[in-house]
Amino acid sequence: MFHLIKAKHIRLGKVGEAIAVKFLKQRHYDILGMHYKSSNNSGEIDIVARDGGILRFIEVKTRSYSRFKKNADKTPWVGLSQIKRNKHAASDYISLLGNPKILFSFDLIEIYIGRFGVRKLEYWVGNYGRR
Repeated sequence: MFHLIKAKHIRLGKVGEAIAVKFLKQRHYDILGMHYKSSNNSGEIDIVARDGGILRFIEVKTRSYSRFKKNADKTPWVGLSQIKRNKHAASDYISLLGNPKILFSFDLIEIYIGRFGVRKLEYWVGNYGRR
């Protein structure tokens, strides 16, 4: 039973990431990589993209639309431990580039998927949006 639940959760996440990539490409972002893990596996970035001269480290959170209706309490989607892991991975990524003086941003894409597709998509630019 646990494996089925986990598999469904992973599938939902993969669908959300594909939707996020399509969304970003429609806005002319260059997708530089996905699932970037820091050298010591202490952090991961879902999507690394470039928007003109800005490097964007993007976290993607996907939920079923039924959870949106149940959890309309406006709680944050990204906790402090997740933010720390993402910042560590971003720092590692920038150091691999040779530590250039570059503008960068931590962004969040929230996606709610219903029975017939995307019900809601929000893009929070900079330091992870909180509701």
